[in-house]
Amino acid sequence: MKKFVIFVVVVITIFYWAADFVRTGKLQKFIDDNSDKSWAPKVQYQLGEIYRTASKYDNAELCYNRLLEKYTSSQITIDAMYNLGVIYEDTKRFPQAKEIYKKIIEEHPDYESIKKVETRLSFIMNY
Repeated sequence: MKKFVIFVVVVITIFYWAADFVRTGKLQKFIDDNSDKSWAPKVQYQLGEIYRTASKYDNAELCYNRLLEKYTSSQITIDAMYNLGVIYEDTKRFPQAKEIYKKIIEEHPDYESIKKVETRLSFIMNY
């Protein structure tokens, strides 16, 4: 039982440290300082995912746009584009969502989730 309590305390401590690292912007600074590393685009994307999951769309949008600006050759950029489209939809910015979905269809027709993109685009065409 004592080992379990210690384990729980350690996990909670790590969770609070990680949450503080994200909340204070230290993680973004760390990514920026190490933008030349191969793992940087993935971490930038995951930070956007954290914010999007928490419905902090402004922060998520900044993360995805930063990824698109800095790591244009990364495969993960298409996923970031798609997630930007979803954010635009969720925040009722349909013209921007249409634009980004069309860009994905035109520039990345082999994208693994192209059917989802086409479906989302057809759904919002009347907005």
